[in-house]
Amino acid sequence: MWLVVKRLWLGLALILLASAGLLFSGAGPRQSGSARKWNIHVIQYNDVLDSNETKEGALAGLRESGLVEGRDYELHFSNAQGDMATVSALVDSAVTQNADLLLTFSTPTLQAAIRRGKGTPVVFAYVASGIAAGAGTSHTDHLPFVTGVDISVGYPQMMALVKEYFPRVRRLGTLHVPAETNMVYFLEQFQEAASKAGMEIEVVPVSTATDVPDAAQALVGKRIDAVMQMPGNLVASAFGSIARAATQAHLPVFAFQKAQVEQGAMVAITREYFDSGRLAGAQAARVIRGESPARIPMENFSSTYLVVNPEAARAAGITLPHALLRRAEQEAGAHRGNH
Repeated sequence: MWLVVKRLWLGLALILLASAGLLFSGAGPRQSGSARKWNIHVIQYNDVLDSNETKEGALAGLRESGLVEGRDYELHFSNAQGDMATVSALVDSAVTQNADLLLTFSTPTLQAAIRRGKGTPVVFAYVASGIAAGAGTSHTDHLPFVTGVDISVGYPQMMALVKEYFPRVRRLGTLHVPAETNMVYFLEQFQEAASKAGMEIEVVPVSTATDVPDAAQALVGKRIDAVMQMPGNLVASAFGSIARAATQAHLPVFAFQKAQVEQGAMVAITREYFDSGRLAGAQAARVIRGESPARIPMENFSSTYLVVNPEAARAAGITLPHALLRRAEQEAGAHRGNH
């Protein structure tokens, strides 16, 4: 029940945020809509569950703001399917088609929009850190045409959980993609949280999706106690091979993305992707109504929830503690909330 109440309060807060933006923006002539129809180009880097949930949340945020698709805005969707070179082409295409707003999901798409968007307003989501991605020096001091929502990873919460329910785990292993700005940022946070918890991290670098299976085998051979995979675009699309390597080695797998629980992680403290997208959608509505992105602070969204996958644990020969199962807010395969 408390989850329902939590979601209702969050929805109310987002609606009030959108209303406040409208009130103080000095927005266009129609209070319920925009002054003209906007062309919004929705650009994703890859087609994974968490990115799609964030996108659906953003579209819900637009609708909840009172704007109407077809009357106030038109949506144009594109997805690079994990191909970095395609990301730039998608941004170029949006600019050529006179996009009024770029709604980007992932660090690579945000960075491409900043570099190649020619000043087109940008609202981002599904990003580790807008600052690390180059959008600004702080959440209030940022590029004048950019705003959006970045999301924190629950490293401290995960470390506390592991110490409580898996006290023998001391050495953690993870794959790292040095070319991804978001993973470089996440690794620093991961190392800091592990150090505070008295744990060690074994890191294996990887460059392409085809390298992941061999890198995963190398990782589980390094005498680690568990795999704790950092979030990332490449590892999200190839996580199944990481989980299989860990399962064969009878190692527990901890993760931070819902999609990874569905692919074999046994425990995840995952972010509220849908609701972070709703917040970005509310920001986009403020821009459409005439407010400059320069006046809209970037936001950090830190809400998380606990997901377990008992079947994945059993496959690795591990039984999840009953206390952990009772504490979990969702099991793999179950739908949460109304999205």
